[in-house]
Amino acid sequence: FEKTLNNQYMKTILTLVFLATIQYTFAQQNDAIVKKASEVETKWGYKAKNKNIITLIDFSKSIDSARLYVVDTKNNKILLSSNVDHGYGSGTGQTPSSFSNAVGSNASSLGCYVTMQTYNGTWGYSLRIDGLEEDKNSNALKRNIVVHSSRKMYSKFSLGCFSVPDKNSDALINLIKNGSLIYAYQ
Repeated sequence: FEKTLNNQYMKTILTLVFLATIQYTFAQQNDAIVKKASEVETKWGYKAKNKNIITLIDFSKSIDSARLYVVDTKNNKILLSSNVDHGYGSGTGQTPSSFSNAVGSNASSLGCYVTMQTYNGTWGYSLRIDGLEEDKNSNALKRNIVVHSSRKMYSKFSLGCFSVPDKNSDALINLIKNGSLIYAYQ
């Protein structure tokens, strides 16, 4: 009986240590995301109407994992996280292999964007964005790079747009529309 009790006690302790480690790692990741959003706000905030909301897209992470984060910089918390596609012109691997600002490239672009108005189009409820960096994403409007649902797509790769799962798209667009910043990086 004593040996069984000790085994159960050890399993409980190991489970608690494991959960604490996961929680600590998650907290560190969240802190890094909030810090990155604060850096973007410091550098680009003057271009935003809504300085308290920053969207980060970390293209170093897999297309199959959450790599888009909406951060409330006023309260230092992540409001939403989601998968986000990259353009097939950036490669069809788990992470993009290249980026482009060229019209017709169907690639993702890096850098800072500002959100504009919403509209209903080919991809349903969508959000226009304008690229703020001449050498990275200044052709976003010409390329029709927008935020939209991936529901109607034929693959998990976009034409360069920031497409997210349908379950997240409306909430995401409503959180970030009308003058907040999006920052894509790798």
